[in-house]
Amino acid sequence: MNPAIDRDFDAHLERVREFLRIPSVSAYDGDLRSTAAAVCELIEAAGGSAEIAEPGEKRPTVIGVIDGPGPTVLRYGMYDVQPPGAGWSREPFAAEIDDGRIYARGAANSKAALAGSLLAFAGTASPCRQVLLMDGEEELGSPRLAAFCEQHREELKADWALDFDMHEREDGSAPVVAGCKGLHELELRAGDGVDVHSSLIGSVPAPASDLVRALVRLQAEIPAANVTWLLAGTPEDTSRTVVPGSARAGIDLRFDSGGDALLERVRELIPPEVELIVKGTYPPATSPLDAPPVQAMARVIERLGARPAVAAQAPWWGPYFLYGAPFASGGLGRSDGAHGPDEWCEVDGLRRFMHMAYDTVEELART
Repeated sequence: MNPAIDRDFDAHLERVREFLRIPSVSAYDGDLRSTAAAVCELIEAAGGSAEIAEPGEKRPTVIGVIDGPGPTVLRYGMYDVQPPGAGWSREPFAAEIDDGRIYARGAANSKAALAGSLLAFAGTASPCRQVLLMDGEEELGSPRLAAFCEQHREELKADWALDFDMHEREDGSAPVVAGCKGLHELELRAGDGVDVHSSLIGSVPAPASDLVRALVRLQAEIPAANVTWLLAGTPEDTSRTVVPGSARAGIDLRFDSGGDALLERVRELIPPEVELIVKGTYPPATSPLDAPPVQAMARVIERLGARPAVAAQAPWWGPYFLYGAPFASGGLGRSDGAHGPDEWCEVDGLRRFMHMAYDTVEELART
């Protein structure tokens, strides 16, 4: 246990809020180098050293080390966020506190967790050696991370791996997962013509209708296929009565295993007038449920008053297949709104989360 967490919590809270105020949106060719520098400062505040390992990249990976005795624990974190999107009732990057909650893009997913889990080690010696892998492109599917980890394999070598996040549920349980599902990111396209007067329906192709029929068939056969967006015609001008000349839809499809076979099934279901584009495939990952990281995190969560909900795979995706060591992901502290409006995490939950992060590493150090 680290008593400095409670002693310095007010300062830690302000530092987390400062980090959340950096608009680290990786989409739209975002430049996140200033955020990467802030990550290095957080690692240094935790008593470690860090460097931007890809100084020429706009969203560089950060490697850090917090020294300590064996074993070595690899810690993963992500510092990029989704675009704010519509529907916010407050400023997305103000990190406003209201009724015991911090509201900001990244409060739930996952900048608050990154900052809190580092600051948990400020003011005291680390119970073991920690290697820190901080990703600036997770929301883009971590497209360069596999090659990066291969190039830095010796630096990233570890006995165990951990990914901390605030996932505590309203019923008092908190997930501890030993893996994650894989993910296909797909796009469907129909038509490449121009919009025409709607009176011509029946005498011209109807790409939007073709696309909708394909989506209905796909979801009937593969219920896990989720429509993430759908575009046809001119959504910004709904007064126009047209037959859209083209239509597009985004699909994400999560799977436990057998991703190649699932993708082939999608190809079989899509009619010839609809084009299938595979934008990305992200592998699943598994780790033994009895592995020390899973058991250590579960014991700590229970000791801190929550019920560990141990599961083989998380419904979310993370680049866990790259860790090269048995791992666990999870954590205390309630949060909500990831990828949506008014994203938040609890202030008191952040404090409990920090204790959980420190105690889990301490527990692994005794293994």
